[in-house]
Amino acid sequence: MRFYNIARGSLEECRYYLILTRDLKYCDVSDSKLLLEEVSKLLEAYCQSVLNSEFLWLCRGMK
Repeated sequence: MRFYNIARGSLEECRYYLILTRDLKYCDVSDSKLLLEEVSKLLEAYCQSVLNSEFLWLCRGMK
């Protein structure tokens, strides 16, 4: 879970820089924001998959 938290922090940092870029009117970030949202969903799904597999592994180990 440590790596997930690091990745999530990096994702939020990217989100911040996209907001800053938009506010300073450096360029259009709409495409980048869509990609960031997709990465966010993929990361969340991956985390849930890992948690579910760890839970199943722990349940099997207890039997």
